[in-house]
Amino acid sequence: MSRTFSNRVKVSSRGTNVARNQTRPRIGPSRVAARNMPATIIRREKLTDGTQIAIAQVNDLYVCARFDAYENPLGPPVKFTGGHGRTAAHAWADKTVRVIRGF
Repeated sequence: MSRTFSNRVKVSSRGTNVARNQTRPRIGPSRVAARNMPATIIRREKLTDGTQIAIAQVNDLYVCARFDAYENPLGPPVKFTGGHGRTAAHAWADKTVRVIRGF
């Protein structure tokens, strides 16, 4: 806490928990549009029969697929979107792993 020359306490008009840039006026759009992000593999599992299961994420799209040992797709990919896309993709992968492993 700082004091002035007349021993009075300085009081700021800004709150102490406010960042400097929050008190300034906004220039430009109020929300920046989402950019397309590169695909990221968020889960990969090798199975006992030599195949693999992978989940890739691109923004809010989750793509699941099964691959052989040389990473060639064994079937069409399954796409999940929306608020529960990640949960649904992991549930699909868990179910597929259980079916292939047998337990």
